Amino acid sequence: MAVLYRKYRPQTFADVLGQKYIVQTLQNQVAAGSPAHAYLFTGSRGVGKTSVARILAKAVNCTSRPELSESNPNDPKGDACGKCDVCLAVERGNFIDLVEIDAASNTGVDNIRDLIDHVKFSPSLGKYKVFIIDEVHMLSKGAFNALLKTLEEPPAHAIFVLATTEINKVPVTIISRTQRFDFKRLSAQDLEEQLAKIIKQENAKLDKSVVELIAQNAEGSVRDALTLLDKVLTLGDSPSVEDSRQLLGITDLALSEQLLKLIGDSQASDIPGFFDTLLEQGQDFLVFNRDFLEYLRKALIYKVNTKESFALDEQHLANLQSLTEKLSINELVLFTRLFLKSFKDLNDAPSPQIPLLLASLEAVYRKPANGATSKNYQNIQNHESVPANPLPTQPKVVSQTQVEPQGELVKVQLSSEEVQKFWPEVLSKIKNLNSPLAQLLRNAQLEGCQDGHIVLGVKFLFHKQNLENQKNRQLICNVLKEVSGHSLGLSARVIKETSADGKRADPAMVLTDALKIFGGELIE
Repeated sequence: MAVLYRKYRPQTFADVLGQKYIVQTLQNQVAAGSPAHAYLFTGSRGVGKTSVARILAKAVNCTSRPELSESNPNDPKGDACGKCDVCLAVERGNFIDLVEIDAASNTGVDNIRDLIDHVKFSPSLGKYKVFIIDEVHMLSKGAFNALLKTLEEPPAHAIFVLATTEINKVPVTIISRTQRFDFKRLSAQDLEEQLAKIIKQENAKLDKSVVELIAQNAEGSVRDALTLLDKVLTLGDSPSVEDSRQLLGITDLALSEQLLKLIGDSQASDIPGFFDTLLEQGQDFLVFNRDFLEYLRKALIYKVNTKESFALDEQHLANLQSLTEKLSINELVLFTRLFLKSFKDLNDAPSPQIPLLLASLEAVYRKPANGATSKNYQNIQNHESVPANPLPTQPKVVSQTQVEPQGELVKVQLSSEEVQKFWPEVLSKIKNLNSPLAQLLRNAQLEGCQDGHIVLGVKFLFHKQNLENQKNRQLICNVLKEVSGHSLGLSARVIKETSADGKRADPAMVLTDALKIFGGELIE
């Protein structure tokens, strides 16, 4: 028995789903007898690129193409009849004037040269020879160069159709020689309608919620949707949503709701146990991370548009509403960024739990959006890989040499003695947050306060650059304000030290200082 995505592959332009304007353009070209010499079909997997290429090959060679008529308005002009010898041969895959090449396994220049030699010969049965090169982005640079001239000026009887899922890898010189068509992903609604038709033709029965589950997890791909449907139908008559979810490896929505609730309620102590339970249940953490990101996407959209339902049942929709009421847009954006990072880190982590656990705890120990200090907030902002306030704000204009602390800087005039009094406490607090930075400050010469800035003298330029980078400067300014009660800036200058005999300092001492500051050691 043929798998569903092959059995229900579209055979005419009228069968193509969701690509209305592309189909209409191609039909008009075929009907006018002026198809382009080269096409470039781009889009994600399973949206109809290769199928449309084959239908185009049928249409341009069809010997009895239907015309529009009042008696048969559903036979569009420019479409294949599906009944002549050419159409049947293309459907069987043995039409001699249709050449399909998989660029993933024919990447070399020699493969393209063989193709170019083949192009020179006239078609045997049809009017045109059609060459379909699938995944064309996989061709080597030499192969692309060999194809250029033929693609620009092919024989009148040749049509090239290049298909790719990664248009960014196709050279501009190739794109400029083709007519480009961008195939879009199909909406969940379109997929649901198509699945319902196929289920009916297969004399099967599936609950609407199962069809919605398949459509939502097909990622806009018809082929993926039919592959998932094929698997679900093996469960027998009327499989439940839970059985279908288990078979397809889709995370239970309740798990995503549970994790977001733990994060929203700041229940950090329960999060490790949550992931231990997932491990015991045999959950795929990569799948869970992906599905949790999808749930966060729903939460974000629902937060800004409560009319969106996402085809959720009443209970899950009520849960989504309850969870989003407790969280701000800023927090949801932050959570999404944290779990995007954990998704990228999963493959490199020694344990799949670690990136998810880290993202969850970072989300719990977040800085509140209103700027208040949370009891769970323990200086994590100095170590976060994502900003505590992820939404874009109006940038503050600063000079090229000075970066000010948060808020308006008041030019406080403090004496050297006053600065010396609180400086040890500043170093102590910075040591708890960033030990190498504290060591660098200890080795700097405190020169006092000038125009609201603490002035430090350092030996080398890289010391100055390290102190004045955005992250370190902000940390120092925050601690200065906490200890002194004043909004103070920071500036550093390089002091060119010399020895007693007037010579420059020994380079070996430079290395020793650097090792001391950054906690390193010299090895041979």
